[in-house]
Amino acid sequence: MANIATAFANTLMGMGTVFVMLIFISLLISLFGYIPKLEEKIKNIGKKPEPVKTEEPAAVVEEPQTQVVNLQKDEQLVAVITAAIMASYGSNAVSADKLVVRSIHRVDGRRA
Repeated sequence: MANIATAFANTLMGMGTVFVMLIFISLLISLFGYIPKLEEKIKNIGKKPEPVKTEEPAAVVEEPQTQVVNLQKDEQLVAVITAAIMASYGSNAVSADKLVVRSIHRVDGRRA
C-alpha cells in the first residue's frame, strides 16, 4: 500500500511541476508583445520628442458614377449578341474552330 501512495504522490508532483512550468512559459510568451515597446522607450530616453507634423489630407478624387441603364430584357440581349456573333462569321453558321454559341451567362452583376 505504501508503494501505491508513493507512486501517486510522485505522479501528482510530476504533473504539478509540468503544469506550473507550462503556465510560466505561457506567461513568458505573452510578455513578448511588450518587448518592442520597451526597446523603443530605451532608445528614446535621451532624445527630445519630435514635433508632430500634420499633413494636409490628399485631394479627394471622385470616381465618376456609373449609371445603371436598363437597356433591354435579357432574352433580347442574348438574341442581339448571338446575332452579332453569327453575322461576324458571315454565311457560315459554324466557325472554323467549330464554335457554336449555345447560351450566354452573366458572370457577375456589374457591367463594364
